[in-house]
Amino acid sequence: MDKRIRALSRNFSEGVLKRAERVGSRIVFAFDPSDRGDLEDVRGILLKLKSVVVGVKFGLPAFLLHGSEGLKKLIDPLKDEYFFVCDLKLADIGYINRLVAERVFEIGFDALIVHAFVGIREGLEGVVKLAEKEDKGVLAVCAMSHAGAEEHLNKNFEALMDSSYSAGVDGFILPGTFPHFISSARKKYPDLLIFSPGVGAQGAPFGSALKVGADFEIIGRAISSSPDPFRKAQEIKKVVR
Repeated sequence: MDKRIRALSRNFSEGVLKRAERVGSRIVFAFDPSDRGDLEDVRGILLKLKSVVVGVKFGLPAFLLHGSEGLKKLIDPLKDEYFFVCDLKLADIGYINRLVAERVFEIGFDALIVHAFVGIREGLEGVVKLAEKEDKGVLAVCAMSHAGAEEHLNKNFEALMDSSYSAGVDGFILPGTFPHFISSARKKYPDLLIFSPGVGAQGAPFGSALKVGADFEIIGRAISSSPDPFRKAQEIKKVVR
């Protein structure tokens, strides 16, 4: 068993690491539908990927296309196969954040992603308290993977990370395209989860984020745009192991 599991007290954090061990995968599939937009197509892809992917992340495009009820119908039968992360990057006042979080958890998501820059008071605190009550997870964006993030957001990485930790989040969203953020976070906060986007289509090599301390690599277009998503995910899994 992963030694870190025994050090984690939050059910979400403990649960995702145990599931990763069981499946033998550290891949979270980011599904933002474009040409594969039909709900049954999505279901078919996820049923095929369950042996190679441990979690699924849905963002705003999925909500706009399928709606909350559509996503609930998709998630409910697959709860035993994956953990589900909602990526709306919440960045509003605490009252609105909590309203959104309540609905997200009702849909069946196991965790949601928030922006750390809203701060703790009347920002992160309400979402974290709700997540603790519901045994759900909160992941804070402390840096992003695109080049423009270097203009403002990524310059405040350390402060955002410290604030998120103080708020009680389960983990960080840190980009594979900037690996020094990942290694820094792992050294400073060894017991928090690290999820890393930017792997694959955005340029970070498969497995590179895990090598510097990430727990999971979030991979989207490299899988979804493939003519054979299952085979591609299998190939990636062999690399990231």
